[in-house]
Amino acid sequence: MNFSPPPNGQNDDLASFRSQEKDFSDIPYERRIAAQNQARKWFLILMGSGLMIGIVVAFGLVQIIQKLGLTDRPQRPVPIEQTEK
Repeated sequence: MNFSPPPNGQNDDLASFRSQEKDFSDIPYERRIAAQNQARKWFLILMGSGLMIGIVVAFGLVQIIQKLGLTDRPQRPVPIEQTEK
């Protein structure tokens, strides 16, 4: 599978990042650090809340499946009938 290069001719992601970094050179260093810290904080909050919601939903599904009896073995096996020709 062949992919065409990006329209700006840059194949390197690092070069693309550095060109974007130049666009933010007018923002003070302290503000950039504060924005990175805030983004990191929100990322961790969202990851943690997603993990907690996933755990609650998984626990609830297990409880529902057990309550409906879908994890129990059948009471008796179904006999297999063989027909003779």
